[in-house]
Amino acid sequence: MAAPDESGAVITRYQQLIDTAVLSSDSGQHAAIISLQQLYDRLEAAGYLRAGKTGLRSRLGNLFSKQQSQPQGLYLHGGVGRGKTMLMDMFHDSLPDGVSQRFHFHDFMVCAHDLINRARKSDADDPIDIAATQMISAGAIICFDEMEVRDIADAMILKRLFDSLWDRKMVLVATSNRQPDALYLDGLHRDRFLPFIDTLAAGNIVQKIDDGMDWRQRALDGISTWHICGEAGTDSHLDDIFAIVTDHKEQHSEQIIVAGRQLDFDHIAGDVADCQFDQLCARPLAAADYLAVADRFAGLMVRNIPVLNDQLPNEARRFMWLVDALYDRGRFLIASAEAPIDQLYTGQQWAFEFSRTSSRLTEMAQLMQREYQQ
Repeated sequence: MAAPDESGAVITRYQQLIDTAVLSSDSGQHAAIISLQQLYDRLEAAGYLRAGKTGLRSRLGNLFSKQQSQPQGLYLHGGVGRGKTMLMDMFHDSLPDGVSQRFHFHDFMVCAHDLINRARKSDADDPIDIAATQMISAGAIICFDEMEVRDIADAMILKRLFDSLWDRKMVLVATSNRQPDALYLDGLHRDRFLPFIDTLAAGNIVQKIDDGMDWRQRALDGISTWHICGEAGTDSHLDDIFAIVTDHKEQHSEQIIVAGRQLDFDHIAGDVADCQFDQLCARPLAAADYLAVADRFAGLMVRNIPVLNDQLPNEARRFMWLVDALYDRGRFLIASAEAPIDQLYTGQQWAFEFSRTSSRLTEMAQLMQREYQQ
C-alpha cells in the first residue's frame, strides 16, 4: 500500500510548527493531521472550497451542478490534552473564507435552540428544518469542538437537526473526548438518541488520536496551581500563567445560558476562562450551571477566593459544586485564595462536606504536578 501523500495546506501548517519547535513530533497527532489533509483534498475535489462568499443558493448550486458525492466528515476523539482542538483549528484556518463555520458544540446547540424557538413562534411548519437552513447559510463545512451531549433537550433534536443539515450538504469535522457510541451515555431516553449515533458514525470517518503526551499538561510543567491573594506579584504571575496555558491566544468574552440563566465570562482564550470567584459563586447558580461550565472549558482560573465560613454558606456550597464539576469532568483549576487549601473553610455548617472538596482540590493539584514531572 502506498504511503499517504504528506503535502497540502493543512500538513504544511502542522509541519511548520514542528520545524520551528513550537510542537514536538507526535505520532497520534501526525495521523490525525494526515486525515484532516485528506478531508481537505476530498472537499476541494467535491467543489466545497470554491464557493467563496457567494451565499447558500450559489454554494449549493455549485455543489449539485458538479454531481459530486458528499464527502464523509471526520470525527476525532481522544483524551484531554491530546491537541484535538489545535488540529481542528489548523484545518479550519486552512480553508478559504466563507466556506466553513467553527463552533464550540455547546454554543452551537444554544444557537440551534434559539433558532428553533424563533421558528416555532413564527408558526413555521418545520422549525428544525428552518433552523438548519439558517445555520448552514454561513458555510457547509461545520467544525465542532468538544462534542458532548448531556442535556436531554439537545439529545432529542440532534437526529432531526443533523439530518436536515446533511440534506443541505453539510460536512462535519468534530472533536470529542468520547467515541460516538459513548455520547449521552446513561442519559434519559437514550434509546431515542441511538439512531443519531448510527447516523453520526456512518456519515463520518471516526478516528482516535492515540494516547501520548498531554500537551496542555506539558505547558503547565512546574506551574503552581494554588496562589495566595495579597502576596507580591500574584496577579501578574496569574496573568503570565493564563497566557502560557492558552498558548497566548487572543482573549474574548462569551455567555453560557443554562435553564434561562446567563453566565458571563469576560476573559476567555481558547478553551480556558479567567474569572473572579464572585462571578461564579456569589450569585444564585445551581449544580447544573457548573456542569455546563465544566463541559464548556478545559480548565478555569478562579481569582480571589475568600476564606469560606458560616457567614458565606451559599458561596461555600456553590464552590463545592464547582469543584465537583471540574473534578468529575477531569478539568484543571488554577486559583488564588486568601488561604491555603486546608485552611480555606473555617465554618461548621459544611465542614464535613467541604472536607471532600479540600481533598479533591489537593488531589487535582498533586495529580497535575505528578503528571507534569513524568
